[in-house]
Amino acid sequence: MKKTINTKIEQTLLDEINSLRREMIIQGITKGLNNKKTIELSQKLDIVLNQYQLT
Repeated sequence: MKKTINTKIEQTLLDEINSLRREMIIQGITKGLNNKKTIELSQKLDIVLNQYQLT
């Protein structure tokens, strides 16, 4: 049972990572890498990546 829960959590985190990555890339291309929103997305992505590594 624990394995199933971890797998679901991991998949949820992976989905969020991919979504944030895509959004950050689009934002970076359209608004620039130093744009406030691009930086915020990068920081949020870092947090989710760290959470994923801890699972």
